[in-house]
Amino acid sequence: MKYETAQCSLLGNRSTNQDRCLVLEAPDAILLCLADGMGGHPKGEMAAQILMDNARRAFLTSRKPIANPHFFLSGLMDMSHKQILEFGREQEPPIEPRTTGVLCLVQEDNAFWAHIGDSRLYIMREGVIHLRTDDHSYVEHLRQQGIISAAQVHTHKFRNYVTRCLGGTNNRPVAELSGPHPLKEGDVVMLCSDGFWGPLSERPLVDTLFKSQGSLHSSVQNLANQAENISQPESDNVTAVALRWNESVGNLAPADFSMSLSEKKKTRLEAPDEDVDVTQAIDDLKKIVDDLEHD
Repeated sequence: MKYETAQCSLLGNRSTNQDRCLVLEAPDAILLCLADGMGGHPKGEMAAQILMDNARRAFLTSRKPIANPHFFLSGLMDMSHKQILEFGREQEPPIEPRTTGVLCLVQEDNAFWAHIGDSRLYIMREGVIHLRTDDHSYVEHLRQQGIISAAQVHTHKFRNYVTRCLGGTNNRPVAELSGPHPLKEGDVVMLCSDGFWGPLSERPLVDTLFKSQGSLHSSVQNLANQAENISQPESDNVTAVALRWNESVGNLAPADFSMSLSEKKKTRLEAPDEDVDVTQAIDDLKKIVDDLEHD
């Protein structure tokens, strides 16, 4: 695979950074991960971290390319939701941590993704936004109904109200699944929190990524700085992960990909067949992670 990756996370004007992001790389697959812990609830950063930890463990122990990407991604979301609930119940007094999340698996020249809440995935192609995820939020619902304009989404008093998230309720949240989506030369895949996309208009966002002569990392860092500065003095955490599909050889990240599995049980997670019930697939995934945690 030929690609370039970048990630950036800024504190903004918050006392803590509740965003989390991760890039995991293997010869036959890449997993991009981002979570935005919800600040209106305690320990949002722990909810976000649980999703990142599960993604790392599952990716490192899965045979690649992953045979059933949708089961893999939805299983990660469902398992993380359950573990966030368990973590909250174990606190004294009990709490209800919550997080949004977006995961993107890239393999065999295709992107597959799952998202929940208002953290976004963009695919940009030839200098335009080719597609983006629809936010699971109250204001996005109003926009789709034609009640408010796209510009009003950024200023509406309920703009921070999400309609789906991980944690907070026993009801199983439904992550939206997409793909396979073929990637073309020069495509940029970006995952970002609302603290990143909220202050930035789309044209400068795309222009910075496609017209800049610098690296993908410098472009993402530049955009994050812009988002933070525009939002002063009330900037949220600002986080983004990006991948550019190009002709340069990708650099593997040994700390992410070849983390020594000798410290963990060397069990590999087999992706379920298409006709396997999703509940069983999720149970299998949870068992692998439980085994790893108790080793």
